[in-house]
Amino acid sequence: MKKGLLMSTAALFAFSAAAGSASAAHEGRTFTADLTPEAETMEVNSEAEGSAVVNVSEDGESLDFSLSAYELEGAVAGHLHSGPEGEDGPVELFLFENDEAMDYDGEIASGTLTEDDLVGDLSWEEFSMALVAGDIYVNVHTEAFPDGEIRGQLMDEEEEEGDMMPDTAGSGPLYAMIGLLTAAAGGGLMLSRCKKAEA
Repeated sequence: MKKGLLMSTAALFAFSAAAGSASAAHEGRTFTADLTPEAETMEVNSEAEGSAVVNVSEDGESLDFSLSAYELEGAVAGHLHSGPEGEDGPVELFLFENDEAMDYDGEIASGTLTEDDLVGDLSWEEFSMALVAGDIYVNVHTEAFPDGEIRGQLMDEEEEEGDMMPDTAGSGPLYAMIGLLTAAAGGGLMLSRCKKAEA
């Protein structure tokens, strides 16, 4: 009985630790997005395009971002939204907001964002997990297209490079979780066999 309790408790702590590591996998990483009219969920007739870069601090407590656009006319705001590709989602963070519409052919905005800048329902941890999952997108709104003229999903730069070797920094928590669950399952099997032997 004591052995079974110890095994269950150890497995629970191991799983919790691995899950915590997985949620922190964004720390120190860079996420990029190519912004295009085609990525919007509705038809947008525009020649504008852009890019965004988000660098996560080593402690995961802040984001440094830069946002650029070309041939973009009448821009009024840019945000980070939560939502998968092809779906609209709520605003989570403001990148910029203009009192008057402006045209851009280069950098629009840059800065640092923290938990205090969140405007949506997500916590900082939830936002970070959505970022790692590829469920955060950049959307730039204009007078002509108030719902968004150019958009792009933020993706992990290293994953985008398509490395053939496993990324130990990003995949490590996942492998650790799988290993711990496997070990826990194996331990449970061994315990079951011991009980049968004792019987």
